[in-house]
Amino acid sequence: MANMDYPGPCPSCTGIDGCPNDAGKQEAVKHYCKGLEMELNAWKARLYDVLTNEKAGEMGDTLIQLKSTMKELEAVAAKLEEACPASMSKEEQVIGKGLEDLRVHYSKAMEVIAPGWFGG
Repeated sequence: MANMDYPGPCPSCTGIDGCPNDAGKQEAVKHYCKGLEMELNAWKARLYDVLTNEKAGEMGDTLIQLKSTMKELEAVAAKLEEACPASMSKEEQVIGKGLEDLRVHYSKAMEVIAPGWFGG
């Protein structure tokens, strides 16, 4: 299971912004996107546990917010892979905020569902 205190795949992104050439930058973006993909996959596993729980109907807006945030993060990740931006600061802010939102709403879901139902 992913660490909920983990700040994301690349907290400073100096490896991307500081690359001296395009080839190095593209490689750094590729590594960043791979880390982001792994983080999102871990969150998807958690969300699956929430969505399939018998108490999921009691969570209303929390579930909607979790799904929406996940879709937003997936869109940013897809954009990064296509565009390979010169600076990651804007995308990094969106990703950081999205991961923070996932943590908050996941915690709210855990208040409704017993922790014993998660992780197998």
